[in-house]
Amino acid sequence: LGAAAEAAEEAEAAARREDQEFEAVQPPMPEHLLALWRAGSGAYACFQREFHSAGAGALTPSARAALKEAAAHLEQLAGFTLGERREFILYGRLQDVFVPLARELEHCADAASWSLQRALHPLGTNSYAVDEASKTSLWNAGVSAAIGFYRRAGDQHRAQATLELARKHPHAATHYERLDQTPLVFFPGLEARPWWEPRSFSLVRKLESAFADPGSRAALLAELDAVIARGGLAPILSPAAPLGEAGAGRGEAAGNESGGTCGAADGAAGGTTPAWSELPLFDGRVWDEGACAALPTLRGLLRGRGSEPVDECICTAPVDAASPNLCGTNIVVTLLRLAPGAAVLPHCGITNRRLTMQFALRGAEGVEFTVGGEPRGYGGDGKAIVFDDSFEHMVSHRGSQDRYVLYAVLKHPGLTSSVETLKS
Repeated sequence: LGAAAEAAEEAEAAARREDQEFEAVQPPMPEHLLALWRAGSGAYACFQREFHSAGAGALTPSARAALKEAAAHLEQLAGFTLGERREFILYGRLQDVFVPLARELEHCADAASWSLQRALHPLGTNSYAVDEASKTSLWNAGVSAAIGFYRRAGDQHRAQATLELARKHPHAATHYERLDQTPLVFFPGLEARPWWEPRSFSLVRKLESAFADPGSRAALLAELDAVIARGGLAPILSPAAPLGEAGAGRGEAAGNESGGTCGAADGAAGGTTPAWSELPLFDGRVWDEGACAALPTLRGLLRGRGSEPVDECICTAPVDAASPNLCGTNIVVTLLRLAPGAAVLPHCGITNRRLTMQFALRGAEGVEFTVGGEPRGYGGDGKAIVFDDSFEHMVSHRGSQDRYVLYAVLKHPGLTSSVETLKS
């Protein structure tokens, strides 16, 4: 949990810095407004501690109650004129509050509203991304999230209106063409379809062929078992992760809501197995040799021809950090686990200049992917799916086993290489 603990500490420290900045803005706020901010920010800090200490990525009842307490104070504060900088910080905090609450359907409209409110603030509108290398992206993130949350809330009218706003930005890469494809950065002109034929990619053919061979399949699964036995996969713990829970998405409450005292025991803290976990292998530039050493058979299949360090289908990051990274992430190849009964809620990826492959190693039965409104399964263990994750996608695991897949970001066939030049 080392990396997760570091990320948790940084998130909590970032919130404290925002708290200090909010109070330091001049002129000072009236005491009754300052009291609302402190009550709301205190409840949010309670949520962060509860969420991170639980260590499973789920919202415990007391963490959820803390978010709702924060929302009550901060929404009341939003009714006052606070000045440009304070309002911008407040809208960001309300977005941080409602995005995890939007794991439940009843909060999706509020998550959409505050995401859009922050994007439309002058400081948000001027923080935009033109490509994957942009250092700022608040506008893109806000409008993309708002469209997705409005869609989940069933408000197609507001989703469409937000899309039209996104298209009007003179510089941002948000000139979307359809409601179900709104990634952080979007580029017209690429072939756009939710699903791609897996076996048209040489990497898929190589993986499926290896799994069909009894000897290499036994080696792959033995190495996987060894990684699992030593607890090699780390939980994905972000409160913004689109992870569903029992009843989530149908407006049902999960657990006792009568809490709200920071530090109250939920019984789940520290003892619940995370629903979503991973073991990163490749960041687009270098392999994690320690992780790969535990999976030598898989690592061999991911190598390129001859002395090439990576298969030609896999996305690679540019050497120049200032150039757009079409992979859209620093986790390009990873081993992913999803627990039975879990759901990954509808969301869009980072960019439409990449594709995603998932190769099922174990537990494929009962797992359904829906991409761009089209549902599919893996077709069994040892089979792969390839999809464009810039389309809205979701996962439902109705099976009985943990699902383990090899995830890899692939180059988009419409690009000549991991650069932005389109094929003529």
